[in-house]
This record gives sequence, C-alpha cells and structure tokens, in this order.
Amino acid sequence: MKGPVAVSSLNVTYEQRATSGAEPITYTLVQLEGFIDAPNYPRFEQALERLIDSGRYHLVLDCRGVEYINSTGISGIIRFHNQCARAGGALLLTRVARNVGITMHLLGVTSVVPVAKDLNEAEAILSGEQVEMAGSDGESKTVARTTSGKEVRTVPVMAEPPGPSGTVAMLLPSTGHFSQICKRRVEERGGRVFLYHSVEGLLGGIDTNAPDLVVVDKRVTGSQQLVERIKLDSRHALASTILIHPKGSDVAALDGFRVWENDSLVDPFELSNLFILAESEVRRVSRDRKLFTQQVRFQFTSKQESIDQGLSLGGALIQKLPLTEQERNALHSALKEGVDNAVRHGNLQQPDRRVTVNYIVDPRRVMML
Repeated sequence: MKGPVAVSSLNVTYEQRATSGAEPITYTLVQLEGFIDAPNYPRFEQALERLIDSGRYHLVLDCRGVEYINSTGISGIIRFHNQCARAGGALLLTRVARNVGITMHLLGVTSVVPVAKDLNEAEAILSGEQVEMAGSDGESKTVARTTSGKEVRTVPVMAEPPGPSGTVAMLLPSTGHFSQICKRRVEERGGRVFLYHSVEGLLGGIDTNAPDLVVVDKRVTGSQQLVERIKLDSRHALASTILIHPKGSDVAALDGFRVWENDSLVDPFELSNLFILAESEVRRVSRDRKLFTQQVRFQFTSKQESIDQGLSLGGALIQKLPLTEQERNALHSALKEGVDNAVRHGNLQQPDRRVTVNYIVDPRRVMML
C-alpha cells in the first residue's frame, strides 16, 4: 500500500533542442506531466507565456505524461499555437495518449494544431519535411508540414467515435428551455438523461440511477457544496462532474478549501461545448470504472484552517476504507507527513500557496498523490 504524498498535479520542464539537417531549427521541448485542468491551468499558462515572451516561438509540447486535459487547457493550446504562428514560429504536439487525444479531437484542437506521433516526426514537421501519417480513415497519407509562412495541414489523431450510451444526471434551472434542450440533445446521442431542478431531487435520484456524469448549474439554489457531497460518497465518487458557473466567475478560485469538479464552463458558452465535454467524460468514466473504485481530488491553501480541512477530509476518506485500525493509522500519519512536507518545503509556508491531493483507490492499493 502506497503512502500519501501531497504534490502538484502538473509538472512542466523545458529542454532546448535543435533539429538535424543543413539548416537546424532551435526549438524548446516542453514536457508536461499530470493534469491540465482548472486548478492547474495557471501553471501551464504561465510556463508557455514565459517561453513566448522570451522569444521562443518554436515549441514542441510532449504530452506523453498528460493524464487529463479540459476545455480551458485546449483553448490555451490553440491560443499559444496562434501566437507562435504570428511570430513566425510553430507550436505542435507529440506523443499524445489515446484518451487525451479523443478529448482533443472532439474539442477541435487537432484541426488547428499539428500532432506528431513521436519526437522524430515533430522535428521533421518543424523542418518542413514531407511526413507520412495515418488519416482518420486509417490510410497512410503524405502531408506537407512546414513552419512559418507556409500552410500547415493537420490530421485528426482519430475519427470521432459514436455517441456514448452512459447515464447523465443534470441539475439545471427550471426556467426557460435550456434544460429540455440539453436533455433532448444527450438522448439523441444515445445517452440516458435524468433531469432535476433541486439539489434534494438530484441527490435522491443519483442513488437510484448511478450516473456516469453529473452536470450542475451553480445558479440552482444550494448547489455550492454539491461536488463535495457527490465525490465523498463512494457510491458516486467515480461519476464525473461538470459545473456551469455564472457569468464572470473565476473557475480557478480557491477560498481556502475545495473539492474539484472534473471540468467546468462559464456562462455564456457554446452549447456544443457542453455536449462535447459530456460525451468525452462519459467515455472516460466508462474506462475508469474498470480500473478504480474511487477518485477524489481536493485542494487547500497553506493556512492552518485550510490545512485542517484538508486533513479532516483525508481522514474521513481513510476511515471508510475496509482496513484494519493499524492500517488506517498508518495512512493518517503518511497523509499528515506529506501535507507537512508540501507546506513547509514545497510552499515555504506561504499561506496562499496551494496543496493538491489526488486520492485514488483501486482493487489493490490506496494512493494519495
């Protein structure tokens, strides 16, 4: 059984490289590892902004270690790609995992940003060579890939899969036609939808329906702590949650302590983005149910009150595990030690810095990362 360690959920490292050939191109290899989501997006954004501000316009993002990316991260990739192109450079992706590639394709990034299967192909694209790639129909195609001043044609990493057959619970306002439009659209794609207009109705319904995805509109009264209530119930902890935030909300805000949703949208948004996210999350949950029994991701600042909340939540999760008292005590001690190390050494006891804990349970072990 692996003891808990509280660390950042996104690591970004750089390496300066050059392509081979008579006219080598210097580029920066950006290695990404972890989750590119709402709480970690600022780290990702700042890293790429620093590179571009320093004049590094040829960037290769190595996504081999990326486990998850949401719509905010994908929008950022497209924005930085456009900035590099305007400056005469190029940004491209390489070694994208299949599950992440599905999300990228559904959200349209592969129609804009070049995607290479490995570093050799990435360097060939930067050098403007002809590259043979598999198209969405599975056939090999020779595609011209160039850098500044020339057209770059991109090929999706895979064809769009059919719609999901999972179950979706939606907590939406009862006014207007928005809720019925959402319900009808998901059903047209093959999903089962249960629509609720109150927190009490949703909590009672998910006990019966066991949804793969819960969509929560925060304009519904009493929905503020709903993600925490869903994620801490082991019966529903693998269900994905998507929050719809009111206009002007800061989705990365942390008021001391927070249990994180899987993805989010801020009103106003394109309705198609909600359906794309929903389909992607239902597919991911279907895979996760075969591997895990519970996943909870929570974050807190380095203030003592927030630390106490984080340790209390971790303790409550550990207490529910089918372990001996001695094993639970060992996990409690390891959690406290991990948090102390993160606050003292990682955050240098600066009160506004964050500690992130990913709590994962599979049939063989318990992990707090």
